[in-house]
Amino acid sequence: MKLTTFDLNLLLVFEAILRDRSVTKAGDRLGLSQPAMSHALNRLRWMPKDQLFIRTPEGMVPTAPRGAISSSGAARAG
Repeated sequence: MKLTTFDLNLLLVFEAILRDRSVTKAGDRLGLSQPAMSHALNRLRWMPKDQLFIRTPEGMVPTAPRGAISSSGAARAG
């Protein structure tokens, strides 16, 4: 993964989906349409070759490695 080509705006997409557990609600939060959010999520998934989130009845849930990253980041920020 080349960090020089990584779009840092995608981190906002990741955080919004993590927080809202919904692509549509996260899009509303960021002022993006659902298709734009889906496209951004697909771009995010392509870089690490990981799903990042799994759709469940409770909403979008991070995969195990991504959940650990987001939990450690939340602990440092809080």
